[in-house]
Amino acid sequence: MKYSCVIVDDEPPSRRLLSDYVSKVDGLQLDGVCNNGLEARKFLDQNSVDILILDIRMPLMTGIDLLKGLAEQPVTILCTAYEEYAVKGYELNVIDYLVKPVPFDRFKKAIDKAIEYLEVFRVPTEKLQPKDYFFIKTDTRIVKFMFSEISAIEAQGEYVKIIAANKKVMSLVSLTNIANVLPDDFVRVHRSYIINMRHIDEVKANEVIIGKEIYPISRNYRSTFFDKLDGMKLL
Repeated sequence: MKYSCVIVDDEPPSRRLLSDYVSKVDGLQLDGVCNNGLEARKFLDQNSVDILILDIRMPLMTGIDLLKGLAEQPVTILCTAYEEYAVKGYELNVIDYLVKPVPFDRFKKAIDKAIEYLEVFRVPTEKLQPKDYFFIKTDTRIVKFMFSEISAIEAQGEYVKIIAANKKVMSLVSLTNIANVLPDDFVRVHRSYIINMRHIDEVKANEVIIGKEIYPISRNYRSTFFDKLDGMKLL
């Protein structure tokens, strides 16, 4: 499978180097090269792209402003000469942050990370549902989880914590994205919590109890949760 990418950078030498790097990566195809943020926004409005390789300081529109204005953000790798934007980049859910000059092995590592993410979260949901497991990436490793072993998933800032009986794992991914690959046993009960219905021990007025953990049921998700509970042949 080929993953499409676009390079956005106002410096010709950088565009040439990154284009050469892309040509050396199996499974990656270069669909576009843009000189600035405005040109990139027009391109992205008209084309679906898997991976965005993006400079930050550019005339007309910065890379940060481009990301903020996108309705649907590709998996993004920031590539810049300025280290001070790293925190801001991760606030915008970029997958990696490269500081120029970028050696090929570091570029390849960032692309591998982006493709791993795409393979987990961009595969159509109907293809994932028959499986009884999935893989999640942490900072240093990739961990396999059986859906059945997960009791809850908790948002913690830009990370999520996946909770199972024998392990807890943190991953840099949004709760909404991970919800897209979960089977029907899972339901969101709060802005910060998804629980596995099969692990529920008790339900009180506004709380779900799983083992020793208590998860609040917020008003926005209450109706959906209790409808699902009723559908499980509540006697």
